[in-house]
Amino acid sequence: MSERRVVLVTGASTGFGRLTAEALAGRGHRVFAGLRDAGGRNAEAAAELAAIAEVDLRVLDLDVTDQASADRAVAAAIAEAGRIDAVVNNAGGIFVGPVEPFTAEEAQRQFDVNVLGALRVNRAALPHLRERGAGVLIQIGSLSSRVTVPFSGLYAASKAALASLTEAWHDELAPYGVESVILDAASYPTNIGVNATMPADHQRLAVYGEAFGGFVAAMTGRAETAAGDPGVVADAVVRLVETPDGKRPRRTVVAPAAQHEAVATLNRAADTAAVAVAGAMGISGFFAAR
Repeated sequence: MSERRVVLVTGASTGFGRLTAEALAGRGHRVFAGLRDAGGRNAEAAAELAAIAEVDLRVLDLDVTDQASADRAVAAAIAEAGRIDAVVNNAGGIFVGPVEPFTAEEAQRQFDVNVLGALRVNRAALPHLRERGAGVLIQIGSLSSRVTVPFSGLYAASKAALASLTEAWHDELAPYGVESVILDAASYPTNIGVNATMPADHQRLAVYGEAFGGFVAAMTGRAETAAGDPGVVADAVVRLVETPDGKRPRRTVVAPAAQHEAVATLNRAADTAAVAVAGAMGISGFFAAR
Protein backbone atom coordinates (compact mmCIF):
# COMPACT_ATOMS: atom_id res chain seq x y z
CA MET A 1 0.00 0.00 0.00
CA SER A 2 1.07 3.59 -0.56
CA GLU A 3 1.34 6.15 2.23
CA ARG A 4 -1.36 5.85 4.88
CA ARG A 5 -3.95 8.58 4.39
CA VAL A 6 -6.53 10.23 6.63
CA VAL A 7 -9.82 10.30 4.73
CA LEU A 8 -13.24 11.82 5.44
CA VAL A 9 -16.08 10.12 3.55
CA THR A 10 -19.55 11.68 3.51
CA GLY A 11 -22.79 9.74 3.07
CA ALA A 12 -21.16 6.60 4.43
CA SER A 13 -24.27 4.86 5.77
CA THR A 14 -25.01 2.89 2.57
CA GLY A 15 -24.11 2.53 -1.11
CA PHE A 16 -20.90 3.87 -2.59
CA GLY A 17 -20.07 5.75 0.62
CA ARG A 18 -20.32 2.69 2.83
CA LEU A 19 -18.31 0.56 0.41
CA THR A 20 -15.69 3.28 0.06
CA ALA A 21 -15.26 3.74 3.81
CA GLU A 22 -14.88 -0.01 4.31
CA ALA A 23 -12.49 -0.41 1.35
CA LEU A 24 -10.25 2.45 2.51
CA ALA A 25 -10.17 1.16 6.09
CA GLY A 26 -9.44 -2.33 4.80
CA ARG A 27 -6.41 -0.93 2.98
CA GLY A 28 -5.07 0.48 6.24
CA HIS A 29 -6.10 4.09 5.84
CA ARG A 30 -7.53 6.10 8.72
CA VAL A 31 -11.17 6.70 7.86
CA PHE A 32 -13.77 9.09 9.26
CA ALA A 33 -17.18 7.95 8.05
CA GLY A 34 -19.68 10.80 7.99
CA LEU A 35 -23.33 9.84 8.55
CA ARG A 36 -26.37 12.04 8.97
CA ASP A 37 -28.17 11.46 12.28
CA ALA A 38 -25.72 8.75 13.37
CA GLY A 39 -27.51 8.46 16.70
CA GLY A 40 -30.99 8.17 15.16
CA ARG A 41 -32.12 7.05 11.71
CA ASN A 42 -28.63 5.80 10.80
CA ALA A 43 -27.76 4.39 14.21
CA GLU A 44 -27.72 0.81 12.89
CA ALA A 45 -25.35 1.69 10.05
CA ALA A 46 -23.15 3.64 12.47
CA ALA A 47 -22.98 0.68 14.83
CA GLU A 48 -22.13 -1.71 11.99
CA LEU A 49 -19.31 0.50 10.78
CA ALA A 50 -17.96 1.01 14.29
CA ALA A 51 -18.00 -2.74 14.87
CA ILE A 52 -15.71 -3.61 11.95
CA ALA A 53 -12.74 -5.27 13.57
CA GLU A 54 -9.05 -4.46 13.10
CA VAL A 55 -9.52 -1.28 11.07
CA ASP A 56 -9.10 2.40 11.90
CA LEU A 57 -12.61 3.65 11.18
CA ARG A 58 -14.43 6.27 13.21
CA VAL A 59 -18.05 7.34 12.69
CA LEU A 60 -18.83 11.06 12.72
CA ASP A 61 -22.25 12.69 12.74
CA LEU A 62 -22.28 14.77 9.57
CA ASP A 63 -25.27 16.39 7.88
CA VAL A 64 -24.02 17.95 4.65
CA THR A 65 -27.06 20.25 4.50
CA ASP A 66 -25.81 22.03 7.64
CA GLN A 67 -22.61 24.10 7.54
CA ALA A 68 -22.17 23.92 11.32
CA SER A 69 -22.39 20.13 11.16
CA ALA A 70 -19.76 20.02 8.40
CA ASP A 71 -17.52 22.36 10.39
CA ARG A 72 -17.80 20.19 13.52
CA ALA A 73 -17.10 16.95 11.66
CA VAL A 74 -14.02 18.32 9.91
CA ALA A 75 -12.74 19.85 13.16
CA ALA A 76 -13.29 16.56 15.01
CA ALA A 77 -11.35 14.59 12.39
CA ILE A 78 -8.45 17.04 12.46
CA ALA A 79 -8.42 17.14 16.26
CA GLU A 80 -8.24 13.35 16.45
CA ALA A 81 -5.96 12.54 13.52
CA GLY A 82 -3.98 15.77 13.27
CA ARG A 83 -4.79 16.24 9.60
CA ILE A 84 -7.06 15.32 6.70
CA ASP A 85 -5.48 14.13 3.46
CA ALA A 86 -8.59 13.45 1.39
CA VAL A 87 -12.26 14.37 1.42
CA VAL A 88 -14.65 12.08 -0.46
CA ASN A 89 -17.88 13.95 -1.19
CA ASN A 90 -20.23 11.05 -1.71
CA ALA A 91 -23.41 12.16 0.09
CA GLY A 92 -26.25 12.48 -2.38
CA GLY A 93 -29.74 11.53 -3.43
CA ILE A 94 -31.81 11.35 -6.58
CA PHE A 95 -35.05 13.02 -7.59
CA VAL A 96 -36.65 11.08 -10.44
CA GLY A 97 -39.41 12.28 -12.74
CA PRO A 98 -40.27 14.84 -15.42
CA VAL A 99 -38.85 18.26 -14.64
CA GLU A 100 -42.18 20.12 -14.88
CA PRO A 101 -43.96 18.55 -11.86
CA PHE A 102 -41.07 19.37 -9.52
CA THR A 103 -41.42 22.60 -7.58
CA ALA A 104 -38.54 25.00 -7.12
CA GLU A 105 -38.47 23.93 -3.46
CA GLU A 106 -38.01 20.28 -4.47
CA ALA A 107 -35.24 21.25 -6.88
CA GLN A 108 -33.62 23.18 -4.09
CA ARG A 109 -33.60 20.04 -1.91
CA GLN A 110 -31.89 18.07 -4.71
CA PHE A 111 -29.17 20.68 -5.06
CA ASP A 112 -28.87 21.19 -1.31
CA VAL A 113 -27.46 17.70 -0.85
CA ASN A 114 -25.75 16.93 -4.14
CA VAL A 115 -24.12 20.30 -4.77
CA LEU A 116 -24.20 22.52 -1.69
CA GLY A 117 -23.35 19.53 0.51
CA ALA A 118 -19.95 19.22 -1.16
CA LEU A 119 -19.56 23.01 -1.09
CA ARG A 120 -20.13 23.04 2.69
CA VAL A 121 -17.78 20.16 3.46
CA ASN A 122 -15.04 21.50 1.22
CA ARG A 123 -15.46 24.97 2.70
CA ALA A 124 -14.88 23.42 6.13
CA ALA A 125 -11.81 21.46 5.01
CA LEU A 126 -10.06 23.85 2.64
CA PRO A 127 -8.40 26.24 5.13
CA HIS A 128 -6.69 23.21 6.69
CA LEU A 129 -5.68 21.72 3.33
CA ARG A 130 -4.34 25.03 2.01
CA GLU A 131 -2.34 25.57 5.18
CA ARG A 132 -0.76 22.14 4.77
CA GLY A 133 -0.22 22.68 1.05
CA ALA A 134 -1.56 19.21 0.28
CA GLY A 135 -4.74 17.19 0.03
CA VAL A 136 -7.41 16.15 -2.41
CA LEU A 137 -11.13 16.75 -2.78
CA ILE A 138 -12.81 13.79 -4.49
CA GLN A 139 -16.37 14.34 -5.69
CA ILE A 140 -18.58 11.37 -6.58
CA GLY A 141 -20.25 12.44 -9.78
CA SER A 142 -22.28 10.63 -12.43
CA LEU A 143 -22.28 9.92 -16.13
CA SER A 144 -25.47 12.00 -16.14
CA SER A 145 -23.30 15.10 -15.78
CA ARG A 146 -22.26 14.40 -19.39
CA VAL A 147 -25.33 12.60 -20.79
CA THR A 148 -28.78 13.50 -19.47
CA VAL A 149 -31.54 10.96 -19.97
CA PRO A 150 -35.26 11.82 -19.71
CA PHE A 151 -36.80 11.93 -16.24
CA SER A 152 -33.46 12.53 -14.53
CA GLY A 153 -33.18 16.24 -15.21
CA LEU A 154 -32.84 17.50 -11.63
CA TYR A 155 -30.35 14.82 -10.68
CA ALA A 156 -28.31 15.32 -13.85
CA ALA A 157 -28.32 19.10 -13.38
CA SER A 158 -27.04 18.71 -9.83
CA LYS A 159 -24.23 16.41 -10.93
CA ALA A 160 -23.33 18.76 -13.79
CA ALA A 161 -23.14 21.61 -11.27
CA LEU A 162 -20.93 19.46 -9.02
CA ALA A 163 -18.65 18.74 -11.99
CA SER A 164 -18.37 22.46 -12.77
CA LEU A 165 -17.45 23.23 -9.17
CA THR A 166 -14.84 20.47 -9.29
CA GLU A 167 -13.29 21.98 -12.42
CA ALA A 168 -13.15 25.43 -10.80
CA TRP A 169 -11.65 24.07 -7.57
CA HIS A 170 -9.12 22.12 -9.61
CA ASP A 171 -7.67 25.25 -11.22
CA GLU A 172 -8.16 27.64 -8.30
CA LEU A 173 -6.57 25.35 -5.70
CA ALA A 174 -3.65 24.04 -7.75
CA PRO A 175 -1.33 26.91 -6.67
CA TYR A 176 -1.90 25.86 -3.05
CA GLY A 177 -1.01 22.20 -3.59
CA VAL A 178 -4.61 21.02 -3.23
CA GLU A 179 -6.24 18.82 -5.87
CA SER A 180 -9.89 18.59 -6.86
CA VAL A 181 -11.10 15.65 -8.94
CA ILE A 182 -14.36 13.95 -9.80
CA LEU A 183 -15.30 10.33 -10.35
CA ASP A 184 -18.17 9.92 -12.80
CA ALA A 185 -19.91 6.63 -12.11
CA ALA A 186 -22.41 4.70 -14.18
CA SER A 187 -25.57 3.32 -12.61
CA TYR A 188 -24.74 0.40 -10.35
CA PRO A 189 -27.09 -1.59 -8.09
CA THR A 190 -27.21 0.34 -4.81
CA ASN A 191 -30.06 1.63 -2.67
CA ILE A 192 -30.10 5.11 -4.27
CA GLY A 193 -32.98 4.16 -6.57
CA VAL A 194 -34.95 2.65 -3.72
CA ASN A 195 -34.69 5.95 -1.87
CA ALA A 196 -35.51 8.09 -4.92
CA THR A 197 -37.87 11.04 -4.52
CA MET A 198 -40.61 11.68 -7.09
CA PRO A 199 -42.56 14.91 -7.68
CA ALA A 200 -45.19 15.82 -5.10
CA ASP A 201 -47.40 17.40 -7.81
CA HIS A 202 -49.24 14.25 -8.88
CA GLN A 203 -51.58 16.17 -11.17
CA ARG A 204 -48.75 17.41 -13.38
CA LEU A 205 -46.92 14.10 -13.07
CA ALA A 206 -50.00 12.33 -14.47
CA VAL A 207 -49.59 14.23 -17.75
CA TYR A 208 -46.42 12.24 -18.36
CA GLY A 209 -47.93 9.03 -16.97
CA GLU A 210 -47.48 6.70 -19.94
CA ALA A 211 -43.95 7.74 -20.84
CA PHE A 212 -42.79 7.98 -17.24
CA GLY A 213 -44.39 4.63 -16.40
CA GLY A 214 -42.50 3.03 -19.24
CA PHE A 215 -39.27 4.62 -18.08
CA VAL A 216 -39.75 3.37 -14.51
CA ALA A 217 -40.56 -0.13 -15.78
CA ALA A 218 -37.46 -0.16 -17.97
CA MET A 219 -35.21 1.06 -15.17
CA THR A 220 -36.74 -1.38 -12.69
CA GLY A 221 -36.21 -4.26 -15.08
CA ARG A 222 -32.63 -3.18 -15.67
CA ALA A 223 -31.97 -2.89 -11.92
CA GLU A 224 -33.31 -6.40 -11.33
CA THR A 225 -30.97 -7.89 -13.93
CA ALA A 226 -27.99 -5.59 -13.41
CA ALA A 227 -24.82 -7.55 -12.79
CA GLY A 228 -22.53 -4.62 -12.16
CA ASP A 229 -20.56 -4.52 -8.95
CA PRO A 230 -20.79 -1.18 -7.10
CA GLY A 231 -17.54 -2.13 -5.42
CA VAL A 232 -15.68 -1.03 -8.57
CA VAL A 233 -16.57 2.56 -7.68
CA ALA A 234 -15.16 2.17 -4.17
CA ASP A 235 -12.02 0.58 -5.63
CA ALA A 236 -11.59 3.54 -7.98
CA VAL A 237 -11.88 5.96 -5.07
CA VAL A 238 -9.20 3.98 -3.21
CA ARG A 239 -6.91 4.30 -6.23
CA LEU A 240 -7.48 8.06 -6.35
CA VAL A 241 -6.73 8.39 -2.64
CA GLU A 242 -3.55 6.35 -3.02
CA THR A 243 -2.35 8.07 -6.20
CA PRO A 244 0.66 10.31 -5.49
CA ASP A 245 -0.15 13.99 -5.11
CA GLY A 246 -0.17 15.86 -8.40
CA LYS A 247 -0.75 12.71 -10.45
CA ARG A 248 -4.53 12.33 -10.15
CA PRO A 249 -6.67 12.79 -13.29
CA ARG A 250 -9.29 15.51 -13.03
CA ARG A 251 -12.03 13.16 -14.22
CA THR A 252 -12.25 9.41 -13.74
CA VAL A 253 -14.97 7.39 -15.46
CA VAL A 254 -16.20 4.15 -13.89
CA ALA A 255 -18.60 2.39 -16.22
CA PRO A 256 -19.03 -0.65 -18.46
CA ALA A 257 -16.78 -0.54 -21.52
CA ALA A 258 -19.16 1.05 -24.07
CA GLN A 259 -20.30 3.79 -21.71
CA HIS A 260 -16.77 4.35 -20.47
CA GLU A 261 -15.34 4.97 -23.92
CA ALA A 262 -18.22 7.23 -24.97
CA VAL A 263 -17.90 9.48 -21.91
CA ALA A 264 -14.09 9.39 -21.98
CA THR A 265 -14.29 10.66 -25.57
CA LEU A 266 -16.50 13.53 -24.41
CA ASN A 267 -14.01 14.34 -21.65
CA ARG A 268 -11.10 14.46 -24.07
CA ALA A 269 -13.06 16.78 -26.35
CA ALA A 270 -13.96 19.00 -23.39
CA ASP A 271 -10.28 19.26 -22.43
CA THR A 272 -9.38 20.32 -25.96
CA ALA A 273 -12.20 22.88 -25.97
CA ALA A 274 -11.14 24.26 -22.57
CA VAL A 275 -7.59 24.85 -23.79
CA ALA A 276 -8.86 26.56 -26.94
CA VAL A 277 -11.35 28.78 -25.10
CA ALA A 278 -8.80 29.74 -22.43
CA GLY A 279 -6.33 30.66 -25.12
CA ALA A 280 -8.87 32.77 -26.97
CA MET A 281 -9.78 34.58 -23.75
CA GLY A 282 -6.15 35.12 -22.80
CA ILE A 283 -6.50 33.35 -19.45
CA SER A 284 -4.54 30.15 -20.08
CA GLY A 285 -2.26 30.98 -17.16
CA PHE A 286 -5.13 30.48 -14.73
CA PHE A 287 -5.73 26.89 -15.85
CA ALA A 288 -3.87 23.97 -14.32
CA ALA A 289 -2.30 21.44 -16.67
CA ARG A 290 -4.73 19.25 -18.59
